[in-house]
Amino acid sequence: MIEKQSVNGKEVWIKVDPQPVERENPNIIPTEYFTATYYRNEPAGNNRDGERILDEDGNTRLFESPVAALTAARKHVERGNTSSADKDQLTAQTQQEQKETD
Repeated sequence: MIEKQSVNGKEVWIKVDPQPVERENPNIIPTEYFTATYYRNEPAGNNRDGERILDEDGNTRLFESPVAALTAARKHVERGNTSSADKDQLTAQTQQEQKETD
């Protein structure tokens, strides 16, 4: 699932994917988690230019519901916790927008 949102005046696409969990005992829940990836440009096809939401150890963060994944990804982007490449792109976009309004 990919959802387009406006965050801090910029369009962001947030993708939520299921992450199955292999358990020795299939009766232990949850049997599925979710991951979140955000994109600064609309993802097309097999676009892998997104940034996955990671935990404090640098591993893919797992969420217990799609709503939790969407919420965490949005808050992550709102706080400006983006990669340096994203920051460079945002700076270039802001500078271009300023030139257009001057």
